[in-house]
Amino acid sequence: MQPVQSRKFSKFPLLLFAFGLIVSLAGCAQQPSPPQAKAVVKASLNGIYCQDLKTQNCHCQKQATHTYCRTETAPAIPPFNENWGAISNYSPEVFCSYDLPVEVCEGATSALLAATKQWGNYGPLEYWVLGTNPEAGKALTEINCNRRKTRLEQDISSCLKKHLSGSHGFKDYRRIGAKAVESGRARHDAGRNGKRGWGIHYFTSSLPVGFLEMFRVPVTEEQKTIFHEYFHAVQHAHIHTQNRNKRDELLGPVWFNEGGAEYMAQVTLGKSFKDRSLTEIKGNIPWPVLFREKMERKKKKGLSKLSSIRCIGLNTIQDLTKRNPCMGAGYDLGAWAHAYLAHKHGSEVLLETFYPNLEELGWEGAFVKTYGMTSEEFYAEFEQFLELPNSQQMAILP
Repeated sequence: MQPVQSRKFSKFPLLLFAFGLIVSLAGCAQQPSPPQAKAVVKASLNGIYCQDLKTQNCHCQKQATHTYCRTETAPAIPPFNENWGAISNYSPEVFCSYDLPVEVCEGATSALLAATKQWGNYGPLEYWVLGTNPEAGKALTEINCNRRKTRLEQDISSCLKKHLSGSHGFKDYRRIGAKAVESGRARHDAGRNGKRGWGIHYFTSSLPVGFLEMFRVPVTEEQKTIFHEYFHAVQHAHIHTQNRNKRDELLGPVWFNEGGAEYMAQVTLGKSFKDRSLTEIKGNIPWPVLFREKMERKKKKGLSKLSSIRCIGLNTIQDLTKRNPCMGAGYDLGAWAHAYLAHKHGSEVLLETFYPNLEELGWEGAFVKTYGMTSEEFYAEFEQFLELPNSQQMAILP
């Protein structure tokens, strides 16, 4: 799960978009035209996402009910064709709400394909992107639920109940984007929502504000989010059991699971820009875009969170869980923990040693085999590292 923190929207280049949202919320049309998000997509972005660089071309088809994207060089996976944990010859599939410009879906697809190029194409994989329009959200929900029924994964009634009233359903994700536009404060949420039982990696995203260049969130931040989420597919692909509690146990603590996805996303996104498997679009937004700047900011944020009143009693990264209000520090300091481990033991051992041994040895056993020490020994060592001067800490970064 990769949230984008709230940021005050100081300018207002999205009047048309917001106006379209308000009209749709008022229920003025049975089949409203897509909100005017397209008006804010800069001309320089048009068509750049699916250019043929060194990655597979992506192809997006705008339909009345949604936009559908996949690579041009591989077919979509047919129903009932699970091969969990293996590299797939089938394309990831991206489904976007019809109120979003096609460029948004292209942006998500190109980033997803670039991530599969770097880490391997673990599938089957579906990535669903919501906009803000309620009718468009309903249309995408219908597409999703019909797909679930056709593939014998879920009946229509259960699917609708999940999306319309359950947590992490499409209605929830749509509301996140709508509230961001209404409030003028950036908020974005994306997550891997299963589904091992269905044999697929299943992702959902709220309004991708970076691809729309809203709230001064850069495109690169949105691309990083997709790399972060896809790394969760890589992690889960190495866990074959369908027992949810066992899967959660094997994924390890928040700092390792989420911090690993964050660190690998940051490092590997830069590699994708360098080998031109993905286009870097910096724009004129004053967010830190360089890896070292981002990591320094994460360290400061993580330590600040850990020392805040909300985190009283939580002293180290091992204390952070998904059930406490300081989980965000696990993303930030977890990324630094992985940077430290990669510096000491090599950047390749996470994927070449840890995950291939995870299910057989368990999380602790795989950690010892990979890093040559127990997790308790690592925690003590990492705490000492966090006491070093900033210059020495920054020196470990690639």
